[in-house]
Amino acid sequence: MVAVSIIMPIYNVADALGKSIQSLLDQTYQDFELILVNDGSTDSSGRICDEFQRKDSRILVVHQENAGSGFARNAGLDQATGEYIYFSDPDDYVEAELIEENLKIALENQANMVVFGYYFEEMNSRKKIKRTTQLPTLSVGTTKEDFRKSFRAFQGLDSNVLWNKLYKHLYLLENNCRFTDQRVGQDALFNHLVYRNLESVYFNQIPYYHYVSRMGSAINRYHPDRFLLEYNIAEHFEKLVVYWQLDKTYHDLISLAYWRTLYVELNNLVLEDCPLDNHQKEQHVAFIIQHPKIHEMLFSENSGLERKYHIQLLILLLKNARYHLALRVMRAKIQFSKNYHHTFLALKKITGD
Repeated sequence: MVAVSIIMPIYNVADALGKSIQSLLDQTYQDFELILVNDGSTDSSGRICDEFQRKDSRILVVHQENAGSGFARNAGLDQATGEYIYFSDPDDYVEAELIEENLKIALENQANMVVFGYYFEEMNSRKKIKRTTQLPTLSVGTTKEDFRKSFRAFQGLDSNVLWNKLYKHLYLLENNCRFTDQRVGQDALFNHLVYRNLESVYFNQIPYYHYVSRMGSAINRYHPDRFLLEYNIAEHFEKLVVYWQLDKTYHDLISLAYWRTLYVELNNLVLEDCPLDNHQKEQHVAFIIQHPKIHEMLFSENSGLERKYHIQLLILLLKNARYHLALRVMRAKIQFSKNYHHTFLALKKITGD
């Protein structure tokens, strides 16, 4: 048994993989195992994993047929022996003190989860990296009630992602926290399971993880089932809040979850590789607006949506069935974001910029 099991799902990321793995091996704290799950890569990623394993006994490589990052992480969990679990993505990298300093907090407090800050990095057309820092604003959530009542502030630090959190392994096992086969957003679904009964949460106001934004990631490619996947995430979030009996308190967060579903689908429809013609796109928008939760969110006077200018304009156009204009506004918004290299950030901070 080791103190920490680091789990990394890997699929066709050969260009960035070496730097990512090495940043984990260079940790100041050495009592960990690194589980690399090669999820059926067709490039040299699998070979890179094997080469690292031959050099370092802390590495375990699992090769499997392509099943998606969720099932790859489950494969890692099946092998993990660590007291704590950390999930890292294969195209990012970390600071050398990540494990040591966050594990110290976890062990001193027997925390079920430790949340820390991260860097958001994007490269402009001149190959210069712009870096912003995201830090927790909270310090501790000892009880379930503490965590639930502070969830609004917690959600501001990307509550859905995995890589800025250290999880207690026993807590995951006791609460049957596993990943689904959903190809997009299974990290959010996993965390919704974690949050159901979560207590003893500690926050570290130091950034350790480098999230590297890359054009051409999954968020920038058309997915025919994107709406259903995002809708499923919103439904699970609503069920979580209802389970907490805080649906009235967090009515605006529920509305925001369904708005994100609609917003992301509008973005999906204006991507260059979307095969639908303009008429088909408008019909699709008209259809998804009729989903009860989407319709309720859109036409509610008390939805609590943050009313940035382009959000106001989109809502007005959608309410008045001016779908072609709404798509034009969305296309202009995405183009603006792309010009300034903020596409991913605009989608993550869905009411932003």
